[in-house]
Amino acid sequence: MQQHKKFEWYTPFRKTAVVSLFAGLALVATGNAALAEMEPPWFLPFDEMTEQQKRGMQIYYHDAGGVGSGIGCVDCHGDIGQGSIDVGAPATSGAIRATFDTMMDGGAELMSFMTLKPKERDDVFSFINQVLPRVKRPTYGPEETAGKKIYEELAGGVGCQACHGMDAAGIIGPDIRGKDPVAILGAMKAVPDMGIIELTEVEVDQVAAYLRALHEAESH
Repeated sequence: MQQHKKFEWYTPFRKTAVVSLFAGLALVATGNAALAEMEPPWFLPFDEMTEQQKRGMQIYYHDAGGVGSGIGCVDCHGDIGQGSIDVGAPATSGAIRATFDTMMDGGAELMSFMTLKPKERDDVFSFINQVLPRVKRPTYGPEETAGKKIYEELAGGVGCQACHGMDAAGIIGPDIRGKDPVAILGAMKAVPDMGIIELTEVEVDQVAAYLRALHEAESH
């Protein structure tokens, strides 16, 4: 199998790079009106959530940068609010209100593009404070963990999640949970929009391991 040069990710804590990531995601999102409504990630207790928490979920994963923007709190704070060392984003799962309001009111410079109304802010807080702490994701081995990093952040500079969603269940692109290395390579060659993605054979195997783990977790 042909070896490709690995894509270089942005340097941690560089504001300009993170803003560029947001801009890229916005361009992808605005090209597809279907993003106006998202499917809830499989790991959330969706049926047990209040209407307020469901609205907060939509903002957290999809609309923090504006309705239909495809830019959410998730892009820095993680799919279950675990935070990210790479961009200096703290964990949000179980956040207290005072800390949340401080960040929203200018305490976090990279959040300055968010203009949430008071009601929307209440919705997001209800979601991160009451729902995210109840979420339990499966643990991953080294191969799956490496594949998760590539899937969420490294592939093409924005991660596969920009088109396939944080849970790989599909947004612009299709549901790819469980796809094997052959299917991944085939898509990379056949889909023009995936031309920016360059992965080594090892990286493709790692992504496939992560997608397999997502499929197995969703099936149980």
